[in-house]
Amino acid sequence: MRITIYILTFLLFVSCKTTQTKSELPIKNTITEYYESGEIKSVGTIDDFHKEFNNYRIGFWKEFYRNGNLKSSGNYKLDTYTQCCTGGICDGFYSYKYGEWNYYYDNGKLKAKGKYRIGKKYKETSCEGGDEIKFGYVTDSWNFYDNNGKEIEPTEKDIAEIEKSSFIDEWDMTKK
Repeated sequence: MRITIYILTFLLFVSCKTTQTKSELPIKNTITEYYESGEIKSVGTIDDFHKEFNNYRIGFWKEFYRNGNLKSSGNYKLDTYTQCCTGGICDGFYSYKYGEWNYYYDNGKLKAKGKYRIGKKYKETSCEGGDEIKFGYVTDSWNFYDNNGKEIEPTEKDIAEIEKSSFIDEWDMTKK
C-alpha cells in the first residue's frame, strides 16, 4: 500500500507541467500636445494600450508655457485604483510623478527641483470608502527659487501647488 502511495506521489510530481508567464511592459508612443493656439504644450510618452480612451503618461515628459519656455520635466508611472462600475468593480487609471522633477517660471528660471517621495493618499472614487493611490510628496530635500534664481524657503502654497500636480487621473485627462 505504501509503495502505491509513493508511486502515485512520484507520478504526480513528474507529470505536473510548469508554465512561464511573460510580463509585457507597456508599449510606449511619443506624443506632442498643443495649446489651442498651436504652441507646444507638452511632449512625452503614453501607454499605447490606453491611447484610445486617454493619454496616460508614462516615462519622461516635458511641459511648456505658451511662450515656449520649459514649465516642468520629469517622469511618470501608470497605476490603478478601485472604481465601482455598472458591471461591478473595475480599475480607474492614473499617472503619477516620481523621481527627480524640475519646475520653471515662465521667464525660464528654475522655480523648484527635487525628488518626489512616493506615499499613499486617499482618493474619493465611485466606490464607498474610496481607495488609496500612490502620490508624490515634496520633502525637505527640495530646493525652491524666486524668479531671479535666488534660493528661497518655500511657502505652503508653493509646496501644495507642486504636490497637487503630482498625479493625473482619467477625469483630468478628459478636461484637456
